[in-house]
Amino acid sequence: MEIKTENNGLIMAFAEIGGIEDGKEINTVLHEGFADEFEPGKYKLSNDQVILNPDYESPSYTEPSLTATAEQISLTSIAKQMADQQQHIASLEQALTALSQGGANS
Repeated sequence: MEIKTENNGLIMAFAEIGGIEDGKEINTVLHEGFADEFEPGKYKLSNDQVILNPDYESPSYTEPSLTATAEQISLTSIAKQMADQQQHIASLEQALTALSQGGANS
């Protein structure tokens, strides 16, 4: 088996078959389930033995928020105002075009 470690001995990757770039060959007995439980940094090479990293903390995953932030609400409001203004400008341009073509026969 080959492992790739950081300078502090944390195992960041392993290969049971083949090799890893900059990997180190180890001949130590690993506990059953090592491959299934492996996460980068969870294990450490210490005195040529693979041990659990006592400082390891599983990465936490937080659900993305489905509520809009104040900034998103503000930007949405500004975008709506701009769209309304563009519609108003378009209607004014149509009215000016009609007037310039003699459309005001009142």
